[in-house]
Amino acid sequence: MQAIYDSGEFDIQCLVTNPLRYDKFNRPIITPARQFAERNHIAISEKEDVHSLEFFDFLYLMRPDILFVCDFGQILSKRVLSGSLLGGINLHGSLLPKYRGAAPVHRAIMNGEPFTGISIIHMTPQIDAGPVIAQSPPIPIHPYETTEELEERLANFGAELVLDTLRKMAKNKPVRIIEQFHELASKAPRLKKEDGLVNWSHTSRVIFNRYRAMSVWPKCYTDWTREDGTPLRLILGLILPLDDSFHELSYENFSDPIFVEPMLTDAKMDNLAIFRAYRKNKDDSRNIPAHQQQQQSHRHLKRPSWWKPGIVIRANGHDLIVTAGEGTVQILQIQPAGKKMMNVRDFLLGYPVKPGDRFG
Repeated sequence: MQAIYDSGEFDIQCLVTNPLRYDKFNRPIITPARQFAERNHIAISEKEDVHSLEFFDFLYLMRPDILFVCDFGQILSKRVLSGSLLGGINLHGSLLPKYRGAAPVHRAIMNGEPFTGISIIHMTPQIDAGPVIAQSPPIPIHPYETTEELEERLANFGAELVLDTLRKMAKNKPVRIIEQFHELASKAPRLKKEDGLVNWSHTSRVIFNRYRAMSVWPKCYTDWTREDGTPLRLILGLILPLDDSFHELSYENFSDPIFVEPMLTDAKMDNLAIFRAYRKNKDDSRNIPAHQQQQQSHRHLKRPSWWKPGIVIRANGHDLIVTAGEGTVQILQIQPAGKKMMNVRDFLLGYPVKPGDRFG
């Protein structure tokens, strides 16, 4: 929205957004889009349901050239899309047809994807199923990157891609249209609160990917059953994936990306240089001296019989380590229910977690 406004080439007639919401203290929740519109004196239309006759009349009176949709949360009907001269375009945070739905960035990180991207589609009433009219090259996902960090990077790519597409449409330049391979589509449904519950039988890498994906909401959490039998909900802050010898998983352990050409590239971006540099670093990291390879092989030791998933194996000083189905997880920050987030040292001073206790 900022990029479209700053270009000076387009007139943003109106922001269509949900009605104002309030927090538990009855304070209005001002979204960034609403804040931007108010600051720049852009009209705001608040509609709980964009399929109402009232909104349909409003749209036809305004008669915009195009509808630009991003993270709106409602499916636009054919009638609504026909309310503008050129229909609607949608900015989506994945390389469609992968990850159709409300949470493409979260799901890509959760699944340990090495790459994602940005797509612009011409909208149809089906969710994210319209023809692609612009798409970025694959954008690498760093193995420690959270949803919040990746979304910020994708927003910058997306702004350039949207401007480039709108300029072509405004000048009547041909826009390439490519139908999606619907049989290759995958879903990215909206997150639920229960998605944050840690399953300790997963590998430490899978748990870490889930933590990165849930970093904003709902966050990763688990339960600790105390000596008196009462459970305590624990929200995980910063965590690290370790192997069974308590060494942090290396970059090599996270993924082995395979570069796939995008369906098309209309934006003036080139991530091939980033990919090649990344690939070179990976190839260089494989040339490990023999004595280091021997050291690494010692890390794959047989685990003790009492190491079941979710068992605390270290709880002292700054150390809180829990077993996963494969590998271990080091917890560096933790938040007991109803309390603030704290470092592990402070947590262990107030909560007597000990080796052998079970999480989950």
